[in-house]
This record gives sequence, structure tokens and C-alpha cells, in this order.
Amino acid sequence: MRRKSVVLITLVASMLCMLAVGVEAQRGRRRARPQPAAAAQQAAPQSAAIAESLGELRWGMEPRAVHQYFQNKIREDFRERLSKAPGTIEEERIRHEMEGRLRELRESYVRFDGDRTGWDLSFLRGEFTHGNRESMLVYRDGNSQNFYFFIQGRLWKWYKAFDATVFQGQPFAQFAEAVQGRFGRAVERTGQLAEGGPEQHWLEWQDRTTRLRAIDQTRFYGFYCLVFEDKGTLERIASLRTNTIRSENQGHALVESVTLPEGEEATTDDGNADIVDRITGNIRRRPDPAQTPAQGAQSGSRGRQGTPTTPARGSGQRDSLSLDDL
Repeated sequence: MRRKSVVLITLVASMLCMLAVGVEAQRGRRRARPQPAAAAQQAAPQSAAIAESLGELRWGMEPRAVHQYFQNKIREDFRERLSKAPGTIEEERIRHEMEGRLRELRESYVRFDGDRTGWDLSFLRGEFTHGNRESMLVYRDGNSQNFYFFIQGRLWKWYKAFDATVFQGQPFAQFAEAVQGRFGRAVERTGQLAEGGPEQHWLEWQDRTTRLRAIDQTRFYGFYCLVFEDKGTLERIASLRTNTIRSENQGHALVESVTLPEGEEATTDDGNADIVDRITGNIRRRPDPAQTPAQGAQSGSRGRQGTPTTPARGSGQRDSLSLDDL
């Protein structure tokens, strides 16, 4: 009888031990179970108008092809004016103006290869790096400056900076309403556009190939901008930017334009006529918004002391915000 009691007690103890082990294992599994992830960032809405804005431009185009595209556009813009010229003198004046636009386009091309460039101290300084086969072409339209960025010899970003005079003091809310009338409702974001940069506010859209942001740059630079970027390049931008070369003259707003391959030699006169504007990025105070840094240096002393000047108006510039040309 006594032996049976000992066996029974041992059996009960074993069962209790096994039960305790099972409970602890269950608790462990509960602790190890992954917790629900934080809510993912809201995806930007799709917009069919993005492709319409890009028009015939395609991500991956080479600099020479983009240059040719805008060269043809400039010639086409002047064609009607030339056909309506009342005489030889007026026709010659128009042709001279057209050649000036073509030269500005050609001389705006710059390679970011570590050499000094006026853009290193401008509002664009966070849009490119040196030593990673990056470059840029600038095109002026009626109400904005357009910066086309290339990496590894391929187009991947379009930065469109609207002239401050276009908005006539309109707040970002009105700008946002206008662009959403074009691209549809956007997701609104606040944060850093670049690591270590200031906190900024922007709207965002996307389509199959492109991310589009409408950015409030008024706090720092006095203008609004649209930035179109190739999503495929964005996904691998870190692997494309493996070098960390710094411009040898990042501390100085010196200017050097580099022509397109096989083009004319760009002027490299050293001048600082628009140094305040290039440092602050304040488009409205440039002597001529259509000029590249090198051309601004040649334009004389206007703006040398930072005196506000009226932006030169292109033939199609409007007095109020319009996105018809996007």
C-alpha cells in the first residue's frame, strides 16, 4: 500500500512538472510572437497627369537627346515670330534672340565631377552629388526654371522651380489647391527631404514610373517647386552614389559652365554678380532668371549688392499661377 502511494505521488509530481513546462513554453511562444507593425506610410495616390507633364521626355534619356529636344523646342517657339517679322531688321533681331537662347541652353550643361560649380551653394545643392557621373541641363520656360538631372548618363530627375513673381504672395495652401487641380488629390507629408536637412512640407503623387512632389520652399528660398523623379533610380540611388567627392570650391560661389560633349567651350569668366541669389536660391532677385550661373556672372553688376530686381519676363510668362505648361 505504501509503495502504491509513493508511485502515485511520483506520477502526480511528474504530471505537474510537465504541465508547468507546457505553460512556460506557451508563455514563451506568446512573448516571441511578432507584434503588429506600425501603420505603413500612406501610399501616394496615382496621377495620370504626371505622364502628360513629362510629354516626350523619358527617364533614361541621354543628355544629348534631352539637349536636342529642347533645342528643337526653342526653334519651334521662334518659328512663328520669324514668319511674322515685318522686315529684315526685325527678323535679324529675332534670330539673334533665338541664338542667344540656344547658346544659354548649351552652356547650361554642367558635370558634377568635383570641380567648382556655382550650384554647390544654391538651392539645388542637395539634389546632386559629385564623383558619381551626375550632370544637369537647365531650360527656361515662361514662368519657371527647369533643371534636368542625369546620373550614369541617364535622365532621372526634373526639378521645376517657379518664379516667385508668379504667385504674388499666395500661400502654400493656394499653390497646393492649384497643383491638385492638375494632378488630383495628393498625400500631404512633412519631414526631411534629405538626411540631415531641415523639416519641410510637401504634397506627393506617383504613377507607374514616377514620383512627383510639390514642395514649399518659401521659408528658405522664396519659391515653390515640383520635383519629378524616376522611381527605378530612386530604388537604387544609394548604390549609384558610392563616391563622396566634395567640390574643391564648395566654400566659394565661383562659376564654371561645362558644355555638352562636342559643343562649344563655355565661358568661365569669374564673377559674382548674382552671388546672393545663388547662395540663397532666391529666384526673384536674379538679374535674369533665364541665366545660368556663368551667364549671370557676365551680365554686369546688377544685383551685386543684393538689391531686389524685377525678373526678366519670357514671352509667355503670366502674372498669376498657371500649370498649363507642365
